[in-house]
Amino acid sequence: MKKFSQVFFGLCLGFILIVNLAAAGEKTLKRSKRVQDSTQITVVPWGPSQETVNAAKLRVERSKAVQSELSGTRYRLLEFNYVENDDKSQPAQVPTRFQAVFYDYTNDRTLVAEGDFAGSETISVSRAFYQPLPNDEEFNEAVQILQRDKNFSGQLRNETVKAFRPMPPTTVLDGTTERLVNIGLNARDNSGKNEVVSVSLKNGWVIRYDKGSPETSLAAPTSCGVSSANQPTSSRGTAGQAQLTVSQGGSPLWEMLVIRPSASSGSSASGIEVRDVKYKGKSVLKRGHVPILNVEYAGNQCGPYRDWQYQEDMFDAPATGATDPAEGIRILASGQIAQTVLDNGTDTGNFRGVAIYTQNKETVLVTELQAGWYRYIMEWRFADDGTIRPRYGFGAINNSCVCFVHNHHAYWRFDFDIVNTNNKIFQVERGRKFLQPILTERFQNKNIQTNRSLLIQNSTGDEAYMLVPNITDGIVDTFGAHDFWVLRYKSVPGGSFVQNEIDDGRFCCGGNSQGIAIDSWVNNESVANQDIVVWYGAHFIHSDDTNLISPDRSGEILTSSYVVGPDIRPVRW
Repeated sequence: MKKFSQVFFGLCLGFILIVNLAAAGEKTLKRSKRVQDSTQITVVPWGPSQETVNAAKLRVERSKAVQSELSGTRYRLLEFNYVENDDKSQPAQVPTRFQAVFYDYTNDRTLVAEGDFAGSETISVSRAFYQPLPNDEEFNEAVQILQRDKNFSGQLRNETVKAFRPMPPTTVLDGTTERLVNIGLNARDNSGKNEVVSVSLKNGWVIRYDKGSPETSLAAPTSCGVSSANQPTSSRGTAGQAQLTVSQGGSPLWEMLVIRPSASSGSSASGIEVRDVKYKGKSVLKRGHVPILNVEYAGNQCGPYRDWQYQEDMFDAPATGATDPAEGIRILASGQIAQTVLDNGTDTGNFRGVAIYTQNKETVLVTELQAGWYRYIMEWRFADDGTIRPRYGFGAINNSCVCFVHNHHAYWRFDFDIVNTNNKIFQVERGRKFLQPILTERFQNKNIQTNRSLLIQNSTGDEAYMLVPNITDGIVDTFGAHDFWVLRYKSVPGGSFVQNEIDDGRFCCGGNSQGIAIDSWVNNESVANQDIVVWYGAHFIHSDDTNLISPDRSGEILTSSYVVGPDIRPVRW
């Protein structure tokens, strides 16, 4: 016992430097002063191409199984999802199977067809009991119906009102099963003509509401946000996966698989997803992504909402001098940076997908996402010194709800594999003499005074990474649940996202059950020398109705008060 105490005390002394580093680095990231070689970024396409995806869509729609269900009905293909192969014993595997989600307007039902890209399997079809999100094609058809309605045709033609995508995106009225697509109408002069209506594609009807909007939405005389550009977005399943290598002096610095939001995993997708992340040849993350994103309004004036993260919005990624080595992946020229709605204050752009560039000795991956009237900005920053900075930013287009105080919650899921699959995990706090080993699954909250952090260490070596909250990451409330969840990795062959603890299965888009629901996964399993997954929640209160954007940040992309996210720092690498 005495020998064990001596060893443990020595280990703790070795970590004192780590704690000091955490305290010094809350607001700034220390940079190496040594001269760096120029950075080279290489991208190689990976996974199904758009041509392969399009061929699979056509084949499944024409299949006997689908046509036996949908022949003679009015229907639309709304989603295309990849079925992932999750095997921790080897690098990420190219998706070989898919799900195609159809909506049958004639019979008011959602059908899911599953097959393989090779076309060797018989297509299977099953019914699902959720409302798929509208794609561009469906929303545009709803707008066309609205343009023919006598109550709105003149206003839309004269542009005294402008159509936009509201929250929630769809409505099913009580006592009915019919899918209705919601359309927001914003008056040019905020004259009180703001409204959210529902459109029946089945019958060509327009439904208006006594209060001016469906439940959980709002159409007040005033509205806040930038003007909607109504540019096209990316539908779910749009191809775009690639292997990224960042090299210096001919040696790999960072290696990873980058998945664009439209191809990302989870019930609601998960933004830019990175897998098999290595720093200087050693594994850091098996997977990093944001499977859960939600928002709650004070007094439930709107929502709450569970948002989705596959619908890519246009942002500015300079094309001159840039290269597009893979679908939805753009590498900017030296000195160029991308600008989103948070940077330039406009809802316009020239690119959808993931822009990659270097800035301040970091390789940056950035995208802009749309979820109804929200505009979400997601970044990953991989520094030359090994630091990873995942970030999330929050904006909105012109609408009535966002004038009210609301709290955004973004939840990262980090599947740490520090060198090996099995790791140790410790709690680190300023003022605590010893590191506190975490031995079983738990959830807990941040402690700003002590800068509570987590250290994940290789179970058979000294290498480690420390997850450190930032002061802008907010204070959790009841709806936000917690800040940290430490879990043991789950893998159920052929299992659902919920069974594999990728997300909680609460999908879309209004009502009282949109808060994160993963506490039940904490069931006292051991995380000592195990495969460890950490969920981290950041919380942002949007309270200033006149400043929903933060333009001209002078290139300091991550310093805005509208951006949240932790730092993940290497230790003894």
